[in-house]
Amino acid sequence: MSTKSERMWRRRSLWSLIVLIPLTLFETSYDSVRELLSGNDLWPKDVAAGETVRFGGSNWQFVSLKPVEVLKTASSLPSSSVPLTARFLVEIGNPDLQNLWLGCSIRLVDPVGRLWQPASIPGMPSVAEGIKSCGAAAFSGAQSGERMVIEESFLVPREVATEVRPTLGVGSERPSYLRFARPL
Repeated sequence: MSTKSERMWRRRSLWSLIVLIPLTLFETSYDSVRELLSGNDLWPKDVAAGETVRFGGSNWQFVSLKPVEVLKTASSLPSSSVPLTARFLVEIGNPDLQNLWLGCSIRLVDPVGRLWQPASIPGMPSVAEGIKSCGAAAFSGAQSGERMVIEESFLVPREVATEVRPTLGVGSERPSYLRFARPL
């Protein structure tokens, strides 16, 4: 038979589990949750058409999302798809783009939340001189005050081509990201 002292300590031990188990779960999952939040675009900030917004240390303006004419001879694209090009004008603020724009991601999203990543499209005209992708711009060595044009190409289903909106996420701003309205 256990003594009164033993029963008291057993009761205290059981009550301490109420505090220790949640603390242990928090401690073991903290790094995973922090990594999840810093590596994903979770909270949108809507940007009106034509508006310039400070993001990732630079000023971003969404200019256009236009269909692109693909060379007929080189194209093997499905007839139900449309190639689109998203164009941004960026004025560099803080020139530490390698850190601020780490994991730079421009994507398209439709009204129900489906996402499209940039795509390499066969038969698409080559990018004009001076235009960069988001990733290339991050490592371009651009200086403060410099202006650049950033473009990404996408292949989306024809039925959502007029509804998709571009989004922009950079490592220094995550888990927040920008969701741009299309110019009228």
